[in-house]
Amino acid sequence: MSNYGNRGMTFETIIDYANRRYRQDGIAMITKQHTKFIPLRNGSGKIVSCKVEEKATVDYMGRYHDRPIAFEAKHCSEDIIRLARVEDHQRQFLDEWRTPAAIAFVLVSFRFEAYYLIPWHFWSASVTARNQRSPMEVGNRNMMKASWMATGKASIRRDEIPEDLIVNTSPGVSIDYLETVQRLWKV
Repeated sequence: MSNYGNRGMTFETIIDYANRRYRQDGIAMITKQHTKFIPLRNGSGKIVSCKVEEKATVDYMGRYHDRPIAFEAKHCSEDIIRLARVEDHQRQFLDEWRTPAAIAFVLVSFRFEAYYLIPWHFWSASVTARNQRSPMEVGNRNMMKASWMATGKASIRRDEIPEDLIVNTSPGVSIDYLETVQRLWKV
């Protein structure tokens, strides 16, 4: 039986495969950002555990068509994702990362059946609406068609995510999230 962490690792393996293909094809250079750990040893010096030395900023960072890109990857075993799944230090990083030239988002897998790319300003607006307990509609002049209804709820259901944010799968790349980036940010 696989635990929750292993499902997240499987999702990251899928993303890593796509990133290797993007790099091989000269499309993008995007890499996994690793968490730094300190090994904990027993009396005989054997490593028995570890603790986090420094949390990673977000899961992936790099460049796409000379634009900086950063994103957090989240897998869900149900058709709902809690906004709190993106931790405070990750939210702060993505808020600071966001500039007119930068690309920031949360890549979500629902049961390995459907994938969505949620632009960071949409996710962030949902957190803000949650904190203010007030729904708000969000758009972006730099993005095509996509709009978002930040409902003020603590989670987002799969059926609430606009179809414009679907990430297609393809035989060559597995999930082609950069096709969605291209469409949304007009890169």
